[in-house]
Amino acid sequence: MSTAPTPPRQHRHRRRADMPLLGGIRPPIALLLVLLLAVSAITALTVGGLRVDDTPQAVRESHQYAAEDTALSLRAGLRENTADLVRSAARYDRAPAEPAEVLTALGRAYRKWRGTVILRPDTGRLLAARGETVPLAGLDLGRVTDTAPAPLLVPSAAGTRLLTFAMVSTVQDGRALLVASDNLRLPELATRDGQTVQVLDTAGTVLDSTGAGLPGEDARQLVATALGRVTARSAAPAATPDAVVSGSLADGAGPRGVRRVAGYAAVAGAAADPQDPATALGLTVVSTGTVDGRAAALRHPALGLSAAGALPAVALLLAWFLRRTLQRPLLRLFLEARRLTRGELDRPVRGPRRGEAGRIGRALEELRRQLLDPARPPAAPAPAPRRRGPGAALPLGLAAAVVLGWSGPLLLLGGNDGEVRVPAQVVAGQRDRTDNAADRLRQALNEGYADLRALAPELATASVGGARTLLGTALARHERYRALYVLGPGGEVLARAGEEPHRTGPGALGPGGVLLLNTSGREPRIAARTPLAVPADGAAATAADAPVDVPVDDPPPAGPVLVGEFRTDFLGSLLDRPGLGRVWLLDDRRRVLAANGAYSSFGELPEGRARGVLSAVTGGGAQRAAAEVVRTGGDPVLLAAAPLGGRGAVARLGWSVVTAHPVSWLHLDQNRADRRAVLAGMLGLAAAALCLGWLYVAVGLPLRRLAANAEALAAGDRRTVLHPVHHDEVGAVVRSLELIRQDLERAARERADRERAGHRAPAATAF
Repeated sequence: MSTAPTPPRQHRHRRRADMPLLGGIRPPIALLLVLLLAVSAITALTVGGLRVDDTPQAVRESHQYAAEDTALSLRAGLRENTADLVRSAARYDRAPAEPAEVLTALGRAYRKWRGTVILRPDTGRLLAARGETVPLAGLDLGRVTDTAPAPLLVPSAAGTRLLTFAMVSTVQDGRALLVASDNLRLPELATRDGQTVQVLDTAGTVLDSTGAGLPGEDARQLVATALGRVTARSAAPAATPDAVVSGSLADGAGPRGVRRVAGYAAVAGAAADPQDPATALGLTVVSTGTVDGRAAALRHPALGLSAAGALPAVALLLAWFLRRTLQRPLLRLFLEARRLTRGELDRPVRGPRRGEAGRIGRALEELRRQLLDPARPPAAPAPAPRRRGPGAALPLGLAAAVVLGWSGPLLLLGGNDGEVRVPAQVVAGQRDRTDNAADRLRQALNEGYADLRALAPELATASVGGARTLLGTALARHERYRALYVLGPGGEVLARAGEEPHRTGPGALGPGGVLLLNTSGREPRIAARTPLAVPADGAAATAADAPVDVPVDDPPPAGPVLVGEFRTDFLGSLLDRPGLGRVWLLDDRRRVLAANGAYSSFGELPEGRARGVLSAVTGGGAQRAAAEVVRTGGDPVLLAAAPLGGRGAVARLGWSVVTAHPVSWLHLDQNRADRRAVLAGMLGLAAAALCLGWLYVAVGLPLRRLAANAEALAAGDRRTVLHPVHHDEVGAVVRSLELIRQDLERAARERADRERAGHRAPAATAF
């Protein structure tokens, strides 16, 4: 005899079984819709609403960088001039000399001053003079004390002259004032067509200029505006000690759409040091040029607006699709499971047929039949399939594919910069800046060689102990050297300071100049070498404190020499400039000697495509910088090369400087549009990854576990207690299954009790 199942108590199915409003499957779908609509608005504003500039930022920055490089070279030159003059004068503190001898030695070591004089600071009496007449009119000698005054700019008949001062000890007159005169000139700059580089004082007077002339009142007004900005920013406190007062600006469009742009930079740093000679002069460098004011056209002008208009439709489509394929089946399962817990067993369970929801629906139907007939045997366990279907992952994957289909064109078209047009001014600016970098390196090596020439006469008459002291002092004053040492006639080390010499012995001797000591190894050793000057008495040394041994005549190749080895990181710092890209110093065999980043010593040039522009510079006797945009063999890159020739000790080395600046790094309108398009595509992918991943973790995986538990319960597993993990739709179905499990377990227990009672009843009525 069959009995009706015991209906479950109704109080167990009230608020506990209700689904939450903020958990489960609803929030990620709603968030996906909101985020995609937000990405659509961002795409419309940033990509579709991009305003094309008629003066690209890269062109303005090229003039700003040119002004900064020039100001840096001027600052270094002013500091070097002052330091050289002060050091040369300080060598006579221990052994005062005649004023004429001081000027002769100074002119022999340094050939960069047009005129030098020594005079008494108290009376102004001239003690010695050399070179051109030094303009001393208007010089207030009453302010001169034991400390030399700061450099000064004075007018003269030959132009404005830069006066540098130092105190020197003389034999008869004691402390005297040493004055060196030179014209304030710009470094040997390479300028592009139509470019003008000027250095101005605080009053706006042009002290020197190079390049084309500066016609028109508008151009002069632009320079005055740049000078005013430098003055205003210099008065403000510096944000960081290394801050640079620089910038760029452009005037209004002139005739035929031509605009003039300017870049400016203060010679003194933002955190001005009162002891810095550049601070006292208050100089400003301004680079000006013209640019065609017609705005360039973007490669894909309608890409942003099209993508922004399509994304709302994509967002609505995805929301409808996810609700239909995931949310609605899950809600139907929840309602069917709750109906079974209320005892409404008259209707079959209606649910989806595929995926985890279909498996759960079939298990609920089997459980409904077992609730109707407790004597019904459990269903046979479903055989484990070799490969489960995608289930909930399928609609999520399709949704991700739809978003990827929207983001793909933005990522591919926006990231393809092979057709970006680089303005001719930017290409010329890269060429000129590369030439300026070579000039900075050339000046540093020549200055290092000149310092050794100035130090050599003093070492020639010093004892070995005194030579060590002189070398140690010089090493502490100069950051360019890693080691300073004197080699004897046989190449042995007589005195040294700093690191161990790289090379000793007869092979380390030779004529003076800048040279490369090694051709392989972990680090290139670049050095300057100069013979020691001949002492007056020509005496040789035998004791430890005797003078360093030098011959009477000019030293042959085997004679004693002074060697200074340069620090490789110092040379690399000269190549490191903002907006220049990767920079390498190459020897005459095109091997890397230094760089502004990681490099392999004596290795091949990392940017192999630069061999063409390098051949154009070094081949066929060419000695001018060159630049070009290379679009083959990888991402487009702006390449430039410049020889390290010119005058001085490095002219015969055959070295060169190569720079590589990726076109995608340039601040061009097309690059800006490409980056914004890529950003919009990445935002769309990020929104989809966040929300669809949330759905997979919060719904997909729990739904798969729920399907396995429901099938096990339908197959007769009454011992496993089902615990909901989250208070959401899946958790509500789990709670309903747990209540069904309890009802089935209670029905089975009652059925077992009735069967045991039926077996005992006949035995009781036999008496």
